[in-house]
Amino acid sequence: MFEPLKVAPAYKVLSDTILRKILSGALRSGTQLPTEQELCDQFAVNRSTVREGIRVLEQTGYLRREGGKRLVISRPTQKDVGDQLERAMILDEVTFLELWEAALILEPQLAVLAARNLRTEDRQALEKNLELTAAAVARGDPLVALDLEFHALIARATRNRALQLFHEALLRVFYPAFSAVMSKVTPAGQRLLKAHQEIFVAMKEKDFDRTSLWMSKHQRDFKRGFELAALEIERPISRSVNWNTWDTNI
Repeated sequence: MFEPLKVAPAYKVLSDTILRKILSGALRSGTQLPTEQELCDQFAVNRSTVREGIRVLEQTGYLRREGGKRLVISRPTQKDVGDQLERAMILDEVTFLELWEAALILEPQLAVLAARNLRTEDRQALEKNLELTAAAVARGDPLVALDLEFHALIARATRNRALQLFHEALLRVFYPAFSAVMSKVTPAGQRLLKAHQEIFVAMKEKDFDRTSLWMSKHQRDFKRGFELAALEIERPISRSVNWNTWDTNI
């Protein structure tokens, strides 16, 4: 008549309780957490349970250690959020086609919003990126990191943190396929540079229609490259980039 009760592990109850306090504002960023022994006493659990609960919160960016031992409440970075969303999409077996469809909707709107809010420092950073990209194309160097940076700079220029957080995860799982396209489609580098240049000029000129048009063309061009490279666009994504070597928090 009844199914067995499912009781969460003690460490999960502990981490969830602390997390609720953080999200409610009762524990704010920078607040020092009680010591392990104090947490053991307050939760009436053993030290291993406390340590496991703390480990979960550290991994998700809600706790950090200062001075090696002192535990402090922290705010997850874009990288922390990107890690969690990336894992969720991989476990859910999201395909490259689904990601491309999301990018086709999101990227043009990001570029338009960035054009509306473009500041001098954004313009300078994008100009520098385009200079480095042109030099890399001329030398035949890999362009993955520069392409990621270009799109991350546009996301930053929107001044919209919600969009930036989602875009972080999209970059992580969508653009690793770019290296495979670049290695198999010879003119891809030149086409990418041309698209980036046109997008940037349109953004500078506040030509929102042209900005959206070129970003849409850029995304559709990527899909064509994917097909020309004979890659399976309906294949589930996988983590193929070490994100510790490149930081999208531009």
